[in-house]
Amino acid sequence: MKVRNMLIGAIVSAVLGTGTASAAALNWDQGQGLSPGGTVVFNGTNVVGTNIGFDLMNASGTAADGVYHCSDAGGSVTLRTTRCLLSFTSGPLTAVAGDTYIFGAGGTVSMTGFLTTATPGNTGPVIAGSPLVISGTVQSYSLTLLGSTGVAAGLGIDFKDPALLRYFGLGENFRFTMSQLAINACGAADDTGSITCNVNNADFQNNAVPEPGSLALLGLGLIGVGAARRRKA
Repeated sequence: MKVRNMLIGAIVSAVLGTGTASAAALNWDQGQGLSPGGTVVFNGTNVVGTNIGFDLMNASGTAADGVYHCSDAGGSVTLRTTRCLLSFTSGPLTAVAGDTYIFGAGGTVSMTGFLTTATPGNTGPVIAGSPLVISGTVQSYSLTLLGSTGVAAGLGIDFKDPALLRYFGLGENFRFTMSQLAINACGAADDTGSITCNVNNADFQNNAVPEPGSLALLGLGLIGVGAARRRKA
């Protein structure tokens, strides 16, 4: 995980450091080392992620920087219970490079939940007073399977709740997303050929839209991450 995160971090820094319209970032993660839960299924055609949970979101470079927690509609925060849930479907499989499967554009991504200024065990105002809703499309995805474990990462364009954008002072160009997942407990293919894995680590990084050339660079970088992961194994 450390090597994977360093590689992806270096790629993202290089991409987002040039041609990015804003230095602002909204990054969702798990609080206190909690597992995100959820599943990832590879059905031979695409990847489907379901109910991948996040406990908090860190805002930086915005008009309201800080750490915000996922809550219920009333602003109450309960660890492992009040979570922002991410689901996605990748585009179709386009290539296979060793243990790495590469998927094209055409998938979808969404996140549901609420954000609040409260800390775990407390209740606070719900940001913007409306549900946190992110919806959009997956432009590319990469999945590396190594026996019962694996890593996955993708990028795409999303559209956020307008009230959320106003709260953080973000413009409409703030739509770029990237997700990183570590998966384990991958079972053998079932009678339909599908492989189901559990998600044991997840990041959902959200920044401004990079230039088209940077998107291509990031896609190549994801393939490199898979290759490096195989060498390490």
